Amino acid sequence: MDLSPAPSPISRVALLIDGDNFPRSGLPEVEFRAARLGEITIRRVFGDMALHKDWAQETAYTAMHCATLAGKNRADMALVIAAMDFLHRGLASTFVIVSDDRDFDPLVSHMREQGCRAERIGKESAHSTEKTSPSAKPKSPTGVDATLRKVRAMVAGSGAAGYPIQQLGIALHQQGICITDTPQKSLRAWLTSYPQVFDCDPRGPTARVRLKP
Repeated sequence: MDLSPAPSPISRVALLIDGDNFPRSGLPEVEFRAARLGEITIRRVFGDMALHKDWAQETAYTAMHCATLAGKNRADMALVIAAMDFLHRGLASTFVIVSDDRDFDPLVSHMREQGCRAERIGKESAHSTEKTSPSAKPKSPTGVDATLRKVRAMVAGSGAAGYPIQQLGIALHQQGICITDTPQKSLRAWLTSYPQVFDCDPRGPTARVRLKP
């Protein structure tokens, strides 16, 4: 009889972002931190999408449009309702709330009381690991040529199947390469600015990039 313990199930992570309060430029670090807690199975961004075109065009996330009325928006309430819904339906056991708004702290505390793992990430804490950790990886060499060489090597390693664009962004960030600091701002825009080098699938959560033959 095999008495070895059963493998622990991978935690299902709900990543919920207050798009009115958190910039899309911070997404790579948030994705990296959330992925360390388990498998991200739910991605939602809440906000007035008419005011945040960058979030509205983020294909990896379901954008929940919350119109601003009389100087107030409904994003906070929509995020809380969604979090409670996912909790009570058992769709996630770990919750990452992304916002600088401390009004979400009671929600995080409630999630923990229910036996879930929960944390709130703001703009400052999203970059705290890189700033304060003694084991943080050093920045890769700056410059267009160095970045292009690094990305080409990573994509080449994926062969004809191609490298998932979403995972590529996370992998680059782990190596200290932040595409959001480039003039193109997004990884897809950066890749497509080299049409002679990269061939990208149409937009979508499973889109891949390959080297041009």
